[in-house]
Amino acid sequence: QPLCGGYKQTRNIMKYKNCFYLPLFLLMSLSPKNSKALDAGVSFAVFSTPDGSPYVEVNIEVAAGSVMYRHIDSVQMQAGVDVLILIKSGEKVVNYEKYSLNSPLVRFPEALLDVKRMRIEPGDYTLEVSTVDVNDSDNKDLFSKPLTVHFDGKIALSELQLLRGFKPDDSENPFSKNGFYLEPLPFNFYDRYATLLAFYAEIYNSDKSIKDEKFRVRYMIEKELGNGQHHLISAGSQEKAKSPIDALLVQMDIGSLESGNYSLTVELRTLGNELLTSRKLEFQRSNPFLDFRDGALTQEVLQKQFVQGLDEEALVYCMKAISPLMTDRSDELKEILKEKDPEKMRFFVFRHFAEKDANNPEQAYKNYMAVANAAEKRFSSGFRNGFETDRGRTFLRFGQASDVVHVEDEPGAPPYEIWIYYKFPATGQNNVKFLFYNPSLAGEDYILLHSTARGEIQNPKWERELYRRNSREYTDENYHDATTVERNSGRNARTYFEDF
Repeated sequence: QPLCGGYKQTRNIMKYKNCFYLPLFLLMSLSPKNSKALDAGVSFAVFSTPDGSPYVEVNIEVAAGSVMYRHIDSVQMQAGVDVLILIKSGEKVVNYEKYSLNSPLVRFPEALLDVKRMRIEPGDYTLEVSTVDVNDSDNKDLFSKPLTVHFDGKIALSELQLLRGFKPDDSENPFSKNGFYLEPLPFNFYDRYATLLAFYAEIYNSDKSIKDEKFRVRYMIEKELGNGQHHLISAGSQEKAKSPIDALLVQMDIGSLESGNYSLTVELRTLGNELLTSRKLEFQRSNPFLDFRDGALTQEVLQKQFVQGLDEEALVYCMKAISPLMTDRSDELKEILKEKDPEKMRFFVFRHFAEKDANNPEQAYKNYMAVANAAEKRFSSGFRNGFETDRGRTFLRFGQASDVVHVEDEPGAPPYEIWIYYKFPATGQNNVKFLFYNPSLAGEDYILLHSTARGEIQNPKWERELYRRNSREYTDENYHDATTVERNSGRNARTYFEDF
């Protein structure tokens, strides 16, 4: 892939079946006057070309709400910043880039993104990036950090580059490298919508430094506790064949990370576990709805969430829809429904879906209500909501059955259904069955008669109840102890129940 100065690089890179790509940004205020200073996130990493020439890659992201957008016409608007990148040795400038970074013509503000790759010799430097709003010269930002470039021919690991996301891409886009579009995360900050952390790094000279044909890459996320203390959260590893240059593209699950400061460490080790080299960077995570014991869910927070858009009718409907999932909160739910206090219902609904997906409670709500609406349509009895029927509640709690036997015209029995779950994660059982029947023959109001699932209704006399029109045809000598009825050509329920 082309880099600065027209250099070409050929590298090995991991193959992925599933790649992810997260939203680039959130749309910000459309106010023509900024309420805060220019917010430019800068990240950088030092890499090397195959011929050993180092370069620094500088990524810039300017938040949409921190620059002034001017209308070009009645529909479109544009913003821009003047950028000056300096690489300094003391007071001497050894390399620089000066240019204007302009947004495309847009209808709504969006972040400004750019990447520059600059050649640099080994040594110690200072990297300075200044940005000035082209529409407001008083709106500016300055980034300054030490920059060390060191390659000595031994095995080396580049600096780690945190990504907001990546996807396959073989285009000439400046953000594309080794067949992937890599979107950097300049602020090293993952908000509550993020569920995956991804990083990119490069490994050099493993062919000159390792005796074995392979070596091990280990990566870990740790929570920073302060005073040099940390706690291991997750770790992974992979083996790689030694080569002059290689690429590392990894993603890790951070959906359950609570708010706080964390570090990502990548180590290169021999197969004998000898440490060769390592890199470490820190990042922040915001996940305010992961644990409500810290008092994060205040009334002020709730005012900004999706539940504010639900009226009383929608709240009651949702509360009833999630009632099948309530185990230890069923009494609380019933009491809130009885009171019909909209704010209490909003709190209950939001807390429920935030616990299901702390990163995106609204999406969890939408996903679940789509299933609840399907249950409402499929199992509506005319007397209550479809998801309040026994079949609807079972569907919402355990999902779609692997197989269903539906019988409407069996002699001596009302309509009935047998649901079969070949795998039943709720209890760890296999081949679990539910038998529903409609003794009243009224609409679709099927009642759960018997199940083999632990914790559900288990009725040993289910067959006698199903064929109660012929209640005297039992198989046991004692009427009261009998659990089955005599078999004949028209009674198939036990055959279905036992053979499937």
